[in-house]
Amino acid sequence: MDGRAVLTALHWEETRLMVCSQGLPVLRRHVLVVDDESALREVLATFLEQYGFAVRTAPDGASALALLQIEPVDVILVDLQMPGISGLEMAFEVHKTKPHIPMALITATPKSIQPVTLRQTGISRVFAKPFDLEALVAWLQALPRNVEKLG
Repeated sequence: MDGRAVLTALHWEETRLMVCSQGLPVLRRHVLVVDDESALREVLATFLEQYGFAVRTAPDGASALALLQIEPVDVILVDLQMPGISGLEMAFEVHKTKPHIPMALITATPKSIQPVTLRQTGISRVFAKPFDLEALVAWLQALPRNVEKLG
């Protein structure tokens, strides 16, 4: 055995908490990827899962907001330009009710966004398309960890 015990999450039916070889709990981050481009959602999900992240995807802001009502999420990656609710509008709605969730904006036009707008919407990082996947993983791994209590 490699020293990792796995407990199953109720909501996602995926691993939520793992114990490393030293017996310390390691939280498996739940990442929500919101983008209207299905190919980008799939690439990001596959890539992040290879790094041990549990990934959910949504094709638009409305679907993401609905998912957030029933699923726990640790971090959100959201596209700026989507049909219906934009990434900034979605982030603003999330930030009003769940300000503790870190969010990053994915956009082809990062210079068009004012820093004050990012602060108001709770966006803490912007990744310009095409973005460096390793930089994205590094950002996700550097986020503070919260260990949930069991039982």
